[in-house]
Order: sequence, then structure tokens, then C-alpha cells
Amino acid sequence: MQYIVSRLLALVCLAAPAAPLSAATTVLDAHAIYPEGPVWHDDRLLYVEYGGSRVKIWDGNAARTFWSGEHCGPSGLIAYRGTHFLVACYDANTLVELDEQGKTVHTIDKDSAGKPFIGPNDFAADAGGGIYFSASGIYDVKAPISGAILYLSADGRVTEVADTIHYANGLTLSKDGKTLLVSEDLAGRILAFPVNPDRTLGARTVWARLCDLAPPTAHEDAYNGPDGLKLGPDDNYYIAQNGSGRVLVVNAAKQLVRTLNVPTPYVTNITFGAGNAVYITGVFDPWKPPFAGVVYRWTP
Repeated sequence: MQYIVSRLLALVCLAAPAAPLSAATTVLDAHAIYPEGPVWHDDRLLYVEYGGSRVKIWDGNAARTFWSGEHCGPSGLIAYRGTHFLVACYDANTLVELDEQGKTVHTIDKDSAGKPFIGPNDFAADAGGGIYFSASGIYDVKAPISGAILYLSADGRVTEVADTIHYANGLTLSKDGKTLLVSEDLAGRILAFPVNPDRTLGARTVWARLCDLAPPTAHEDAYNGPDGLKLGPDDNYYIAQNGSGRVLVVNAAKQLVRTLNVPTPYVTNITFGAGNAVYITGVFDPWKPPFAGVVYRWTP
């Protein structure tokens, strides 16, 4: 049913033509293996490789392996507790804490009530030392809707704060920290949750449908939903549209500011670095090995 609805939504919008790589965009890693979860930290770029089951670090000249974990299938990364990092191991259904040397410190495989989470995917940190993360569920429009959002508090407790999301993916907090936006990937839309004082979430609303933000690209289907989602330093929201080869830059009034186009159709995530740079990860074909992908840098 969701697939049919998504197709009907696509039919009411005119298809937007694909655009080539702009002069403002450069390739940093042309040999990435399904890259995702970029993080700018201490003037270096870190990102995961889902297909390589590792975290890589790019120092401005070359990329090297920072950490690897067999059967992890990493999809997300975030700075944690100052110098540490958290890796979302999508395939292993775990979060892995790394120290500044890339050594495993701790692994979390269930919430504080003992419930496992399925498909941990991406992160958003709040101002109090806590972290929201998505647990996507099954990536299939015909599967039961089982995506969730969990909260990892500063003292280490993990609590489920939202459920029944049709593949929860990227997420970000508003500038004032009072609203959590979540990519509901297989529904093709962004959800908004008010953040309560105790860090739980209130009732959801639909913040925007992607089809209302920009015309669909050619051959768009139910899987061309929002992946990574970040609030940029310019106070605009950056939405990685998986399957459409673009990042939608949208302001708080839900108006399209610009579109960043890249050659990799499956754009997975974004982050921001020095000089207003936007780092974009993408893959050419997420269904077939070797999952060739690219890491880009876009500068205004």
C-alpha cells in the first residue's frame, strides 16, 4: 500500500532533470565502499563504509582505516564524550563506542529495558550530552512498520522514545533543540517531534513530504526517500535524497533554497566542515557488491 501511495505522489509532480557534478564539488575518496555517516572532528573527516565494515579517516591528503568491525555493517557515526565516537552497526544491531585511537571501548545491544533495537542507523546529539538514534527496522515497503527512535542519555541509559516509523533514518534537532526532525524514509517524508524537558518526544506531525519540497527525479519510486538529515551552520536543513542523486537544502519555512547534485544516485548523508564545506557521501548501487561509492566536498 505504501508503495502505491508513493507512486501516486510522484505522479502529481513533474520530474526534475538530473544535474552534473558542479564546479563547487570535488571528490575526496573515489574508492569508498558504500560510505555513510560523515563526521567533521578536529579538522579531519571521518566516515563509515557499510560495505567495508569499517570507519575511515581523511586527513586532508589521504584516507586510512580508523577502525574495523567484522559483521558490523556500519551506517552511522557521531562524536561522543569529547574524544570518543559511537558507531551504529546496522547489521549487528549494536552501538560500538570507540576511543580516540579507534579501539573498541563498549558495545550496546539493547535498551535499558532489555529490548534489542533493529538496524541502528544514524545519530543526533543534544546540548545535554545525550544522543538520539534511529533504529530503522526492515528496509522493505511491504514489511511491517517497525522503525523507532531511541535516546542514549548522558549517564548511559537507552530509552525508546518513538516507534512505528516507516524506516527511521536520518535525524537532527532544530536550532533551539525543541524539535527533533526524523527522516521517515519509506514514507518519503520528514517527521517532527516536540522534545519534552525529560528528553522524551511528544506527538509527531508531518514536517514535509519530499515531493512538496522538490519535483521528483526520473524513475523515482517508493525507495527515493530521505536518508541523512542535518541542520547546517546556515540554519538550513540538508536532506540526502537516496536514489535521486541530490541533497535538498530547505529553510525553516520549508522552502527549497538550493539543490546539491552529485553523480552517485544513492546519497546517504552529509556533514559540515571548515570554510562552510558540505561533505556528502553516496553510492552508485547499494544492491550489488562491491558497493562502489564516493565522498564529496561541496563549497559555496
